[in-house]
Amino acid sequence: MGTFSDSDVGSSGDVIMINFAYFDAARLAGKGTVKHFNVAVYDPKLAVTVADEIDRRFANSSNETRTESLRELAQSQMQSIGDLNFLIRAIVSAVLVALLFATATMMMQSTRERTPELAVLKTLGFTDRVVFLFILAEAIAVFIAAAVCGLALAMLAFPFASKYIPGLSMPIVVVVVGLACAVLVAAISASVPAVLAARLNIATALASR
Repeated sequence: MGTFSDSDVGSSGDVIMINFAYFDAARLAGKGTVKHFNVAVYDPKLAVTVADEIDRRFANSSNETRTESLRELAQSQMQSIGDLNFLIRAIVSAVLVALLFATATMMMQSTRERTPELAVLKTLGFTDRVVFLFILAEAIAVFIAAAVCGLALAMLAFPFASKYIPGLSMPIVVVVVGLACAVLVAAISASVPAVLAARLNIATALASR
């Protein structure tokens, strides 16, 4: 009996320690074999060199090894479920289309409800171009604020998720792409309402008030 600590185990605690000789004797198949070994290196820069050397030594054996990092192991296990890249892209695409439809409808409704106010702005001297940019800038500001909140929550959640999926992280490029997508979705969603607001007839808009 005793205690142990292993950084590779994580916080799940689903680990059983058993004498290998007893376990191997009770197995019906695969006697004398091991699924994997954990190897730690003192210098991370030597990880690739050590991995290549391990695989080289077992290159001509009946059971060749495939040395990989914990992150690569987690990715291969996830890929065994199916084509996750296609699944993720399909889900993101569907969500993006639904988001475009919802936000475009919201912007149309918002512009329609503020028709008298927009007519007053044009009466005061605001040009069609300025009104167009006003609606567009408003949409971009709202979308960027929402994107910042979502990315901030994701960055807070990733450290907890990395305990179960080793190597999971939030690269800075994902944040940049997320903000760029927010601007793009805002521009597409607000383009039609902005054009309608810019072409608004002052007399007609004020007459319906």
